[in-house]
Amino acid sequence: MFDDETMTDAWTYNGSVPGEKIRVQEGDEVILNVQNNLEEPTALHLHGFPVPNAMDGVPGVTQNAIMPGEEFTYEYQADVPGTYWYHSHQDGSTQVDQGLYGVFIVEPEDQESYDVDEVIAIDEFAPMDMDMEDDMHEDMDHSDMENGDMEEMDHADMMNEMYDTMVINGQSSSQIESVDVEEGDKVKLRFVNAGLFTQIVSIPEHAFKVTHYDGQPVNEPEMISDTSFQIAPAERYDVEIEMDNPGAWGIQVFAEENQERLNASLPLIYDGYEDEDLQTGDTPSSSLDLTTYGEAQNMNEYDINKEYDMNLGTDDGGDTFTINGKQFPDHEIYEVEEGDVVKVTIENDTEDDHPMHLHGEFFDVISKDGEPLQGSSVTKDTLNVRPGETYEIVFEAQNPGNWMFHCHEFHHASDGMVAEVQYEGFEPAFTPDPNVPNQPE
Repeated sequence: MFDDETMTDAWTYNGSVPGEKIRVQEGDEVILNVQNNLEEPTALHLHGFPVPNAMDGVPGVTQNAIMPGEEFTYEYQADVPGTYWYHSHQDGSTQVDQGLYGVFIVEPEDQESYDVDEVIAIDEFAPMDMDMEDDMHEDMDHSDMENGDMEEMDHADMMNEMYDTMVINGQSSSQIESVDVEEGDKVKLRFVNAGLFTQIVSIPEHAFKVTHYDGQPVNEPEMISDTSFQIAPAERYDVEIEMDNPGAWGIQVFAEENQERLNASLPLIYDGYEDEDLQTGDTPSSSLDLTTYGEAQNMNEYDINKEYDMNLGTDDGGDTFTINGKQFPDHEIYEVEEGDVVKVTIENDTEDDHPMHLHGEFFDVISKDGEPLQGSSVTKDTLNVRPGETYEIVFEAQNPGNWMFHCHEFHHASDGMVAEVQYEGFEPAFTPDPNVPNQPE
């Protein structure tokens, strides 16, 4: 139940949406036992955290899917602090949409003390039963469509029609749980986009700083105000807010391309203001620019020895998507050797946002549209490449395996936007079972 009026059948981890929050300490040995009580095969991917390849949870690439009634154990060491998340990587456009996701936090050994440290997991809900990959036209309620002719709608328009409920931490509307604070508190909010839309976050009448992208630190982040920030699917932003303006405030979260239908207020309530109406303020005209935010530091000198291009395209106006003209499962392969320093130039030739996620490695963003970064270095595992943009990223091949590199708008991936990084000579630790319906996207 998202609120008093909106209910759905959900698939859950340990009975809740989002799934149980997993919070561990740097250096902990972590064991996740996943028992599949669904009627469908599944698997669990730990998003952003550099696990060994056999623990990456991608059916057909790193393991066979966990069949109904079966179990799989994921084991790894929590040696990289940060805010991460976990989700199904079997038919993700269906299973994550049904609720199979949760948040994973690795606290550093020298973790600062916060009065409030909360996760804000953002998602959307479509109040209809449908197969998002093949049967959208047949399953949707055409009576709700103003134009009636679904066949004329492109993917983005169809998404805007289908999804009409914003969900924060598993709740919508008036049921969204408030963040309760006192004046002077040290407050950290960990924003996680577990959904399908690029979201805009606006914090009214408070200064704040963004301390981490995808769990990785920003160098000397400055306090900013009257500024929103964008968070694309699968990205994470850690934010510290200066609590010096008592009241009842509503942090605004809305889908950039669907604000009228997908919007919510996250209550930020000071002690003593619980009965006040929320104040939201106007949406700021300025937006955070990660290429200039924070202080520049001595940049890494990259000894690049391998370069690749990643052209994000579509052959049919947005119904299917390609990387270098290829579609999964006949996808682009980027071959590397351990120790390679690899530069990838990502260019978006479509009209859609594409949050590109590399499994197994972090990467550094070194330029945007031909211009080097001017602010803090930016280390991420997911980078939103907007229409017409070009980014250069660099990663060091130091985690042997076969790793997916794909768009994290799950429908774009299931419609073909998938590549793979393969280490020379690597042999997977599993044998594909022809009787298991592995469906990594």
